Amino acid sequence: MFKQLKFCNIFFGLLLLLPLNGIAATVFKTPISLSGVIEPAETLKVQASSGGRIITLHVKENQRVTMGQLLLTLKNDSQKRQLELSRIQIKINENNVQDLETNLRDIQRRLKEEKTLFEQGSSTRSQFDSLKLQYSRGEISLNNAKLTLERSQQELAMSMEAMDDTQLFAKISGIIVGKSVEEGEIISPGAVLFQIIDMNKVEIRILVEEEDLPMIREGQSVVFTTPSYRNKEFPGKVERISWTSDPETGLFPLYLKATNPGLKLRAGMSVKVYLLKKK
Repeated sequence: MFKQLKFCNIFFGLLLLLPLNGIAATVFKTPISLSGVIEPAETLKVQASSGGRIITLHVKENQRVTMGQLLLTLKNDSQKRQLELSRIQIKINENNVQDLETNLRDIQRRLKEEKTLFEQGSSTRSQFDSLKLQYSRGEISLNNAKLTLERSQQELAMSMEAMDDTQLFAKISGIIVGKSVEEGEIISPGAVLFQIIDMNKVEIRILVEEEDLPMIREGQSVVFTTPSYRNKEFPGKVERISWTSDPETGLFPLYLKATNPGLKLRAGMSVKVYLLKKK
């Protein structure tokens, strides 16, 4: 419907829309304030999961990246040492478990022999009970050693995961902005390195008067213009209407979404929005 409508004139607060096919005109009263600023539909802060020195920075400001692309590589000697220590500790714990298993099998064999001797009257009760106690203690020691081995395996997995964090990959496709690091710098865990913005879709926030809210609904079509493209109208839709007013102005925020073919629209551009409504 709105593809057939052509913006003609604003007269005494009325937005006149004339169909190209010559059918009767559609009239919509324009809200008082329909100015806004273009923002990315999605913005992702890229943060370091671990600290270290930046060995290679694979991207630069304003570069387009795709999801899964390698962004930077860190060097963390302390994590590397921790990984090596975890592997050594696992080897020690594995050897300990093997020694305790061998010892327990030996006690089990001796206990079986001692039981036979005791039943034949060739051994005393105290000797038999002593071996039974050794076997029980051996079982406890073996179980504790297995738990220690399991914990060290978990620590190794965590160390390996930390090493994986020395490579950062893009979680979304978009454009690199706000880069604040360079190769060779040492960064801390949680530091914001740059942002990735998705400009394939854009969001526009405008403020409307309370009395204009009944004229607006979610999903309603709009067109907007920007000084960068004076003779071009861009289509969009009302995505959501705030349930609360802006505390500073008393106006109600309205959020619009629009596609951005060719990435002509850039973040920060000012726009003038016109709501479309059939009458």
